[in-house]
Amino acid sequence: MATKEIIKKHPLAIRWFHWLNFPVLAVMIWSGLLIYWANDVYKIGFGNTTLLRFFPQSFYDALKIDRRLSEGMAYHFVFMWLFFLNGIAYVLYTAISGEWRLLMPNRNSFKAAWQVLLHDLRIRKSIPVVTGKYNGAQRIAYTAIIFMGIGSVLTGLAIYKPVQLQWLCSLFGGYKSARVIHFVLTIGYTLFFLVHIFQVIKAGWNNFRAMVTGFEVKKIKDEPGSADQSIFTSVIISVVSMPNFFKTLFTKNSKLNTDQLILKKTAVAFFVFFTLAASAFIGWKWLRSQPSSAGKTSAALRTILDANEKVFNGLLADKHLAKEYPLSKAVKARVNGDLGLKTNFNPATWAMQVIRSKGDTLKITLDEIKKLPKIEYAFNFKCIEGWSQVTHWGGVRFSDFMKAYHLDEEAAMRYLGLATPDKQYYVGIDMPSALHPQTILCYELDGKALPADQGYPLRLIIPVKYGVKSLKRIGYMYFDNKRTPDYWADVKGYDYFSGL
Repeated sequence: MATKEIIKKHPLAIRWFHWLNFPVLAVMIWSGLLIYWANDVYKIGFGNTTLLRFFPQSFYDALKIDRRLSEGMAYHFVFMWLFFLNGIAYVLYTAISGEWRLLMPNRNSFKAAWQVLLHDLRIRKSIPVVTGKYNGAQRIAYTAIIFMGIGSVLTGLAIYKPVQLQWLCSLFGGYKSARVIHFVLTIGYTLFFLVHIFQVIKAGWNNFRAMVTGFEVKKIKDEPGSADQSIFTSVIISVVSMPNFFKTLFTKNSKLNTDQLILKKTAVAFFVFFTLAASAFIGWKWLRSQPSSAGKTSAALRTILDANEKVFNGLLADKHLAKEYPLSKAVKARVNGDLGLKTNFNPATWAMQVIRSKGDTLKITLDEIKKLPKIEYAFNFKCIEGWSQVTHWGGVRFSDFMKAYHLDEEAAMRYLGLATPDKQYYVGIDMPSALHPQTILCYELDGKALPADQGYPLRLIIPVKYGVKSLKRIGYMYFDNKRTPDYWADVKGYDYFSGL
């Protein structure tokens, strides 16, 4: 029989960060797929030839991913905090504790990693010598995953708030480029995850147990033919020896031999591990079962999402302007949706009805609006589905309109409400964003009158919001100090502010 020794390997903090990150990253990837489904444009190929498309329709059908964009955004923007905070805590711990010295690659790591690869591919027979806690391949992989995490957080913020964090978005080459980098990093996580699982199974029970218990068992002297047990073999042996297990569990450590102490420490650690795992699963089931507060988003998620927006709305100011482009850079505007445009409509009798705070109504025609100072610009119009394009719009600043019609009392209110002439489609907007200097009542596209499918005769264009807030064919305008109704938030479950 082999003589065994208990060797401390992974501190409790490292194990905690590792196992917490496992489900959080899984949720981030899952919710990211729900978001990506709405604009799945990435592929590997050249010219008109596609070698690999991300992803075929069968992939979405199998995972039931389609038509769940708002759900994906809600989970992604809530769990991003757990991902971020866990990552920050891990980096700080490794820096303060000195663990980084064991983790970071050194000058020999790349050579050692190559030897590990050759051994895993069965090209090299001898096992590479490992000096330190991790081999060269592990050092490179674990360090790379830290930098990938930093990249995911930064590109995620660049996508989440590309106007308020325009400098960050530009750092990654712009909005579209940041999305590509974010997607590539996600694919990298997935590949790392699969390889990691394979390596854990390949390494055996001793290695897996160390990541749960914090210690590994070193065999000081082996009998001929002895070998490390697989995970599955160890489970079977544990079940067979169950009577001895309970006796060992309640015996003082000082009275146990090494094998018994290993059994007791392993049992306690796995009991805590599975208890926490079960608690996490119950918490997940609870979160998924919560009733919706608006649309398809649960009240629990909505509370955190609203807190997110309070943080970022506090940062929003007139100095945060959407980047403007030369008009020559504009492309033909994409038509995306016809909500509120399907009912019968007579342009000759159209007038925007502005319901004032005291209840009286102003009826304002397009000719009257055109008498106000006109502005035009091209900016990167961003759809909540994920696509974007530089488009050229013209009209009157909303703030100039409010001043021209002496709507000072209304401008002091907290929210603006807009609806189409048939009242079937409506949005709600916070007043600071409505009064933003780039928000316009738009009546021109590419220097010409708005087409019918783009909201003729008048629509809203608000560059600091997703396109869902740029309501087409304005029929009614009203004001309130409480949130005005919003189709995308109340019915579909998207964020009310939808700010960029």
